[in-house]
Amino acid sequence: MKRKGLFSLGNRIIFYIFNFFIFLTLYFAIVSPNLTLGDTPAGNRTTWISVVFLLFLLTISLAIFVNEKLRNVFRYIFIKRALFSSIVIFVLVILLQIIFVELTHPSIGFDAGAIHSALTDTKSRKLQAYYSLSTNNINLMLQQHYLAKFFSNSSWLLFDNINLFLVDLSAVFNTLIVAVLDRRKISNVLYIQSIWLALFPMILVPYSDTWVLPFVSLYLLSYCIVFHSKFNGILRVFLALIGGSALSASYFIKPSAIIPFIAIFLVEILYLFKKDDRRKKKYAFIILISSLFFIVSTGITYCYLQNANNSETYMKIDRSRSMPAIHFISMGMAGDGGYNKEDNLAMAARPSKKEKVEYSKRKINQRLARMGIFGYIKFLFHKQNKNSSDGSFAWLIEGHFMSAKVASKGLKAFVQSFVYPNGKHLADFRYIAQFWWIIWLFIIAFGWRYRTKFSQVLRLAIVGGFLYLLIFEGGRSRYMIQFLPVYIIVASLALNDVVEMIGEKMSWLKEE
Repeated sequence: MKRKGLFSLGNRIIFYIFNFFIFLTLYFAIVSPNLTLGDTPAGNRTTWISVVFLLFLLTISLAIFVNEKLRNVFRYIFIKRALFSSIVIFVLVILLQIIFVELTHPSIGFDAGAIHSALTDTKSRKLQAYYSLSTNNINLMLQQHYLAKFFSNSSWLLFDNINLFLVDLSAVFNTLIVAVLDRRKISNVLYIQSIWLALFPMILVPYSDTWVLPFVSLYLLSYCIVFHSKFNGILRVFLALIGGSALSASYFIKPSAIIPFIAIFLVEILYLFKKDDRRKKKYAFIILISSLFFIVSTGITYCYLQNANNSETYMKIDRSRSMPAIHFISMGMAGDGGYNKEDNLAMAARPSKKEKVEYSKRKINQRLARMGIFGYIKFLFHKQNKNSSDGSFAWLIEGHFMSAKVASKGLKAFVQSFVYPNGKHLADFRYIAQFWWIIWLFIIAFGWRYRTKFSQVLRLAIVGGFLYLLIFEGGRSRYMIQFLPVYIIVASLALNDVVEMIGEKMSWLKEE
């Protein structure tokens, strides 16, 4: 097969596999129990807020559609003055986030709680056993320890504010990526991120899911500037150095967060088969030098962080007890494909790595034999549903997530009622978040007119994230948070094409 044929075939494969996964995810999101009005399967009940939310959207949509004056006002504020309006909304959302954290900042359980407990207690046998098994969280624990020491403070409020800063920093980097690729779409990314941040209580959970976001966004920004911009060579080399460090940092915070980089690597190889790429030849030397600096920076940062990880003395642990990667594959084949207490206890009971690996292999074979090939395929569809359908990103789903109670009265009580376990409006939050997740997925799924090299990187990164969660521990959409910069960027870049396509269809309906 000729080079051009290989290039076309590779692009089609990426596009078709992506469409299969994204439309399947969109379907699962639409039928999610989060969209239940009244009594929900989770044991909560939506209130008048969900009804008012729907009526407001319906009224505004109809009014804009039938009233030309209102339509012109809407067009002037949100389209003609889009950049100004989107910046104002984005800043207002950040202020609301700050108020939100101040009114909540509860204690969090599961792994995030184990990291926070280690900031003030290193002698606990339970914590030492946890970090001996979960060595993947040592680097994040050390980062938070250094910050607690620097600020002389280890409160949840401090780390929620740091987490808020990191999430918003990721949003800034995402905005810069869109600005580099298409300056006209800056307002798109600001609008989309404003809605996302307004419905993202995970800023209250200073854990690897959110902590890794700015590093993922930063290495994507580095790639964009090196390969997709006309900036001078010095800036591109400098960003390559930063991008390499961000990639290694991503790996040590959450190893799976490097999947978008793997997508970059594969798409760049695919595009070597494309003929007559004159721009690539023109900048070949700068790209080569930048890539070398990226590799060197990645290697140096990796060695530094690995050494810091291995030589830490803050927490006394037994690294020989660390859980092997195959354990997470085995655990990902039971129940909903998520955390499995039985497997975890079995890992803790087996002192050597060899015994842990043998146990996990045995469990994998047993589970595959029990399900059979068709049963396993059915299980994967079920797991994809659990992995990706929840627009709240599994808020409160994790075991021992939060035990805080809603305040008795005032603004604090109202805000907490949307995100606390006993909150009156928890189901309303899930309903509204799910509604937005469906719109977000709809933009990505129907954005097929957006066809560029970078779009293929983003689509392959999304596919890679789905495949990773199908193979390893998943079972809830919290694990998708690490990939959200990819979803935000592709939705922002494809939005105009989707709106144009909808406009064409509506014009056709009017003609009929």
